[in-house]
Amino acid sequence: DRIQPVLVGVQLALTALWRSYGVKPDAVIGHSMGEVTAAVVGGALSPADGLKVIATRSRLMKRLSGQGAMALLELDADAAEELIAGYDG
Repeated sequence: DRIQPVLVGVQLALTALWRSYGVKPDAVIGHSMGEVTAAVVGGALSPADGLKVIATRSRLMKRLSGQGAMALLELDADAAEELIAGYDG
């Protein structure tokens, strides 16, 4: 439950580094926990509020740990369709 707050902290630190070199984004966007960083960088959340949000998210997601699955397959679309054709849903 610590990795998400740490990663957001690193992302915010990198943002500060880029800004110190004069890099200023015209827009920011994030995916998953990156949305919290984007909200802080874009000014919608303070850094303190962003870290509270991500710490809460991390605690809530920890409760779901081990209850899902994911698979990565190197198949083209036709081969993937053939592989799952016998499954309903």
